[in-house]
Amino acid sequence: MQSDTSELRTLPQIHLLFGFLGAGKTTLVRNLLQKADPDYPTAVIVNEFGDVGIDGDIIQGNTIDTVELASGCICCTLKGSLMNAIEELANDKGAKRIVVEATGVADPEDMLDDLEDSTIAEKMNVAPIVVVVDASYFNKVRPMLGEFYVSQVLNADIVIINKIDRTDEQELKNVTEQIKEINPWAEIRFTEFCDVDSSLVFSNDVSALLARYDSSNGEDQSHHDHDRDEHHHHHHDDEHHHHHDHDGHHHTHETMESFVIAPHEDVSQVDLERACGQLPDNVWRMKGHMVVSGQPSLIQYSGGQLEVFDAEMKSHYRLVFIGRDLNPESIASGFGVPITDAA
Repeated sequence: MQSDTSELRTLPQIHLLFGFLGAGKTTLVRNLLQKADPDYPTAVIVNEFGDVGIDGDIIQGNTIDTVELASGCICCTLKGSLMNAIEELANDKGAKRIVVEATGVADPEDMLDDLEDSTIAEKMNVAPIVVVVDASYFNKVRPMLGEFYVSQVLNADIVIINKIDRTDEQELKNVTEQIKEINPWAEIRFTEFCDVDSSLVFSNDVSALLARYDSSNGEDQSHHDHDRDEHHHHHHDDEHHHHHDHDGHHHTHETMESFVIAPHEDVSQVDLERACGQLPDNVWRMKGHMVVSGQPSLIQYSGGQLEVFDAEMKSHYRLVFIGRDLNPESIASGFGVPITDAA
């Protein structure tokens, strides 16, 4: 992607953030917004899996606007709702920098062709693409998700290896070696709670990955032929398919499910920990708000790890569960509440 200096200053800078469910993307966005320059208008687009948006409520900071794109995947809808949101934020709201937090099941590779479309490229500059990886969960998730998870790492300019405080030295070394093998071009940073220098993400550079892809007419042989047998797209036969017309590809989110419960009653920390401890492995992510021991709280769960943070009081409380082959009634009963229609 070629842009002169005046274009880089004029066009909005788009910062794409990827990473599997629970890796720390929303935490990264919160950290970035808290450090954002108030004189450089920054907006956020949150793309969530499912019909109920939670991350938009979580994100706070020096942002002029937050747009939630729920029940969709930006790897399939870039020219639709995402582009509309970008244009509105840039043209109507005056945003100079737009952070896009992709759903945890979005694959950057599926967006590369669209990003190089001239009608899109002339309207924005794409900064280095960032992928967040959970160091403590990597070796469990990679075999489970296969080529999709590898593709997230492969198609990144920057890989943030997060939650290093939850892994030992040997495991961290092993994860780092795997990531370097998958993507030797990426810049790697190690973090706890995704605490990075904002200049790493809020770069005024353009994506080198995208430039390589563009220079090879949409197929970077040196990059995308890397172990193609492992990375090619498989077809899933699942009754939960959302059929997308995207070069015939089937995506990981097609076999994923989500449901919502509304925990109206106060629960103790002990009861919450007990309920989360009974969650099956196919619950990959749970997040939302509820009252814990009298305190309105933000709940985050992934990879068998529960986090509870103090939060402001809400008019209503919801928890979203995301996974594959879920049994909503059984899971909801463990929390003592029925499933809601998510309205």
